[in-house]
Amino acid sequence: MRVIVADDEQPARDELVYLLTKMQGVMVIGEASTNEEVLHKVKELKPDVVFLDIEMPDGSGIDTALRISKDKEFAVKPAIVFATAYNHYAVQAFDLNAADYLLKPFKEYRLFETFQRLKTRIEMERDKGSLSSEFKDKLDSIYALLRTNNDKSKLKVEENETIYLIPIENILYATIEERSVRVFADDGSYLTHYSLNELESILGDSFLRVHKSYIANLNRIRAIVPWFNNTFNLTMEDGSKIHVSRTHVKSLRQRLKL
Repeated sequence: MRVIVADDEQPARDELVYLLTKMQGVMVIGEASTNEEVLHKVKELKPDVVFLDIEMPDGSGIDTALRISKDKEFAVKPAIVFATAYNHYAVQAFDLNAADYLLKPFKEYRLFETFQRLKTRIEMERDKGSLSSEFKDKLDSIYALLRTNNDKSKLKVEENETIYLIPIENILYATIEERSVRVFADDGSYLTHYSLNELESILGDSFLRVHKSYIANLNRIRAIVPWFNNTFNLTMEDGSKIHVSRTHVKSLRQRLKL
């Protein structure tokens, strides 16, 4: 089974590629970090399966999946497996026996189950020459669901088998903690399965990436302190200190009109 892995974060790609190489009969033939790269490599390499993150830097992976499924320029229609940190609110849009969805952090046993379903699926799709209308409908359903969630004012976080709804305005910042991302809010902190890129997209315009490891709520900054080499330190309303890296100083100045 020939596979392309698409994710804008190198560690996530490395982890999935590692797990895939342990599976018998699976060959990773390409990697991609943007939707444009996915489209190019699907045309060029004609994979059987594409593992595709939903949140890519140049748009939604759902759009890419829909284009592959509907556009005649793609002679071979690979099966799509969404590999993402989105959890229950998105998974409910899928019947996992018909459409494919793999949650981060990746579990080897779940990957094995996915490939068992794909074996039958791929042969069916090859015979049809296109993805089934059922799968297209499911893509449309999850796309609508994700868009609806992004319009809401609360972030859904699962912790200890409980789903918390955190008002977005109550979130001060988020940071990488080991291989996960922790969100700090007025009522405490929550360890999530989101990536920082996904959170930045979900949380909206009041949040900004100020460091490779931090997203800050611009509305919850108490003070901005000049620091070494034309950078800044942010003091958040809870007293936390966040360093603004040189690569993000310009965007912070623009957003805050400094």
